[in-house]
Amino acid sequence: MSTRNLLAKMHKAKTRHQRFFSLVQTACLFFSLGIMSAVLKPKPVLSAERITSFFGPLQISISVDSLETFAKEGEINRDLALITNRLDEETLVKFREILQERFELGPAEIYRVARVPMVERLVSQLGRAVQIDYNINGLYGIRSAVILAAADKTEGLTVTNVLRKFPTKDIYINLDFIIALLKELATVSGYRQVAVEEIIKQSAAEAAETPIDFSQLADLRQPGPWEVKIEGMTFEIESLRSTNVGLSLSYPLDFDLYLPEGKSEPAPLIVIVQGFGSSRGNYGHVAKQLASYGYAVAAVEHIGSNLEYRQAFLRGELGDWITPIEFIGRTLDVTYLLDKLEDLATTSPEWSNKLNLEQVGVFGYSFGGYTALAVAGAEINQPRLARECNEENFNIVISFALQCQAQYLPPINFNIRDPRIKAVFSAYPFTNPVFGPEGMGTIDIPTMIWAASEDTTVPVVQNQIHPFFWLKTPNKYLAMLVPGTHYSTAKDEVIEGLPLEILKGPKGSPAIARSYLNAMSVAFFNYHVRGLEEFKPYLTAAYTKDISRSGFGIHLTQSLKPEQLEIAYGKKPPVPFFPEPVVASAPPREEPVLEEIKRTGALKVAVRSDAAPFGYLGSNGNWTGYCADLVNSLEQYLELKLNRSGGIQVVELPSSLENRYQLLQQERVHLECGPNTIRSDIEGVTFSKPFFATGTQFLLPINKASQINGNSDLANLKIGVLKNTTTEKFVEEQYPSTEKVYFEGTGARAKAVQALANNKIEALVSDSILSTQEVERQGLAADGYALLPKRPLTCDYYGILLPDNDPQWQNTINDFLNSQTLNQASTKWFGEFSEEALSAVDSCNRQR
Repeated sequence: MSTRNLLAKMHKAKTRHQRFFSLVQTACLFFSLGIMSAVLKPKPVLSAERITSFFGPLQISISVDSLETFAKEGEINRDLALITNRLDEETLVKFREILQERFELGPAEIYRVARVPMVERLVSQLGRAVQIDYNINGLYGIRSAVILAAADKTEGLTVTNVLRKFPTKDIYINLDFIIALLKELATVSGYRQVAVEEIIKQSAAEAAETPIDFSQLADLRQPGPWEVKIEGMTFEIESLRSTNVGLSLSYPLDFDLYLPEGKSEPAPLIVIVQGFGSSRGNYGHVAKQLASYGYAVAAVEHIGSNLEYRQAFLRGELGDWITPIEFIGRTLDVTYLLDKLEDLATTSPEWSNKLNLEQVGVFGYSFGGYTALAVAGAEINQPRLARECNEENFNIVISFALQCQAQYLPPINFNIRDPRIKAVFSAYPFTNPVFGPEGMGTIDIPTMIWAASEDTTVPVVQNQIHPFFWLKTPNKYLAMLVPGTHYSTAKDEVIEGLPLEILKGPKGSPAIARSYLNAMSVAFFNYHVRGLEEFKPYLTAAYTKDISRSGFGIHLTQSLKPEQLEIAYGKKPPVPFFPEPVVASAPPREEPVLEEIKRTGALKVAVRSDAAPFGYLGSNGNWTGYCADLVNSLEQYLELKLNRSGGIQVVELPSSLENRYQLLQQERVHLECGPNTIRSDIEGVTFSKPFFATGTQFLLPINKASQINGNSDLANLKIGVLKNTTTEKFVEEQYPSTEKVYFEGTGARAKAVQALANNKIEALVSDSILSTQEVERQGLAADGYALLPKRPLTCDYYGILLPDNDPQWQNTINDFLNSQTLNQASTKWFGEFSEEALSAVDSCNRQR
């Protein structure tokens, strides 16, 4: 088939799909809505009678009765004709189908989804268009209407019943807003179509340049020569993790290991990473295909975002749909898996003969596509998340909202790349804004981005086509399913309860799409992980042209350029190729810290002397605490890393709340260790990854505990506050009318606790671990004091203070924080506070 005919066919299929997809969007919308308990009543006080809007000076109203009549009988009343006269016959039929569709979602499920802050923000965005009164956001009206419609056993959850249950007589539609939004969506949709058509043309041009006779080569869509054996395995991981029973200090890492039976030499390993709310078997067809070609494949179960987690949430057993730490937890699952497999290969001859861990690749889908790119080297872009994830940026795409959860991570540069990964295959990944150009540009290994032309779950332009341009690795590929969807190659569990025939694409296409994916994954990993040159011809546009079926094809390009899309579109695209930069990098350090330490043999550190258990003076006058042990361990770690036989001398300087940042800014020390809350507003300073978590609470005598209510203004309370802390700012903002007594300088906390013991203040507000440790250090009776409220008022992650112009030094410290020796120090000093840390992390997850 010619490229022109294919484009014409694609356009026809695309137009039909867009009309069908309006039904899906409605289903997804209703799934995303919910209600607060305050509006859970058997019937609304009012019932909506009409939908009202303004067009210039004219008021336009359509009665809900007219919509209901049209849905049930097909009759169009005069008021509804204002709308229907502008629709063609096919769209009119689909409009009626949308009104008739009954969605089988119960009120309890919707209520639980409503408790998710992410969903509330989505509904609030929608409420800008659907209002309870003129210019009044319709959030609560929408939520109450949906829950009441779902609870109606007779009519159920339909569009017309939702309108009927709306708790005001009129539903106001912000027509100006909707028209502007529709124009924007139409523009973006038009550009998307042009971009897909240009990819098809570019792929055809690349195919013409390198004609290959594939009839003489093996068909990679067919299984390989090896029979496949599947083993279910579990490793117990000692690390903090969100699980389907809440936060846990350890968790089981389950995975299925696919092995080629009878293979005598060790097999290269591919890790498969699941999508959000799915199971590890979702891409079992890819795992089996790779194993049949001689790979060991580990399909990982991510306990904090799998199918069981989603189901537990919908049963009301969990308070969060997704937690921010899942963006890190998933990548660590991959790293821990490789660590455990390396241990097995080292200690067991049986395992050393099974796996070749010098040849490792990763494959991921959707949220798993994000995970795969992250372990391959893409960096979470918190400045971009902060810019894009705001209420003024209208976006009701669920994958965008999901990405925005990452903005609640501690503001540090997470180094989550695993250098053992040699190549990454990322299918339908979300990348923008979580990575942006800055984060995607850090990948330096071969990368395949697999996309679908009709993907509206993770919009293809913003998340796959333009991010292809952001990749700087020379070995990059963009493969496009046309007309494919986000679910074309997945099992049905991901979209259970929704119209499968629409979400999965044209009839019969899933099996074809999977055959394409199976073939390309074998070719990609064979060439880039195993280094088999004979598979290079498969990684060409000529091969995808050869295997493509009429009307449903796969199109590969390696050399698509932004200017091609701009020329094809005829003007600047509505979505910029390269968004405005958000990160101004600090100029590099003149001499990197590691080079300076190797040259001078001196490690310069600053440690607090008044912050037990982190750093304080012991009874013998020497520094003690976690930071003292950290410095001693770091000295030995660097001595080995730098191969410095003469040893390393530690130069210790005292730090305080007043001078800790200046010591780094003036380059007097290489690091400062203490209870430093990670933040992003200190010039010249950055932080390591977190090593502890705590929160702000009031310390007060137990006989005065009834005076504290974290939700009141505490106007009649005299509280102690430490100067130059994040707590100081928090107290001034949250409790402006309370009487504050400030303590500063070395020993400020000790003075504050003494003042509390002597009744000079009524409470001390500070990080809970520091308050309780100071009480103990002074020999006061711990049972005479209370920490309130039970749930901390703030969440605080502690990190090591570092210079912001030396990423190599930051990565070194982050790697060191993972060392076994330091884990022992953490257990020694923080073991008794593990429950407190867990509570603080849980609080952090809810502060959004």
